[in-house]
Amino acid sequence: MTPIRLMAGPLLANSYILCEDECILVDPAGDVEDVLRVLRGRDLRFVVATHMHFDHVWSAKAVIDSTGADFLVHRLDWELRYELLSTAEELGFRPPDPPDRAEFVEDGQTIWRGLRVMHTPGHTPGSISLVGSGFVLTGDLLFNGSVGRTDLPTSNSKALVSSICRIYREIPYHYVVYPGHGPPTTVGAEATNNPFVGASSCGVTPQSTSAT
Repeated sequence: MTPIRLMAGPLLANSYILCEDECILVDPAGDVEDVLRVLRGRDLRFVVATHMHFDHVWSAKAVIDSTGADFLVHRLDWELRYELLSTAEELGFRPPDPPDRAEFVEDGQTIWRGLRVMHTPGHTPGSISLVGSGFVLTGDLLFNGSVGRTDLPTSNSKALVSSICRIYREIPYHYVVYPGHGPPTTVGAEATNNPFVGASSCGVTPQSTSAT
């Protein structure tokens, strides 16, 4: 299963759709019509937010209202949803309305077809990553050659570094990283070359990284 990437929304965030006989949508940043086009009539089971910043849930409510999908998010971000969504105003956008309700995910939980939740706070308190077979969706935690911002009101730089180090320790280096913005990379490429948080910052080497 390879995530389908849609780059859309006011800040060109990445949305990802994963499908078998049914589908899930991670970080709905674009138009409902684009999502429905990819679904091609298949059921949308879940809409998942890696975090509640406005550019990553831009169309969450509209997609959920259109498809009947359940909304999954970490409790810590849901409790701060209005504060997190208000970052839109600083950039001249109107904050989107959040979904009417949410189901909460926890660290270690498998939510769909082997897709496992990692609680990776730092960019926001409730930021999560999603680990699949051969890939990890990192939201705004880890990018190709960069890391998530920690200058926002609810961000925490120490937590962000700790979360990235956890990725390096627990996720195999050959896994593809699908970030919330920009092109994909791999865990190994970032562990070796990321100029902000590399494996050397964490005391991690390829030999000590889990191979599972």
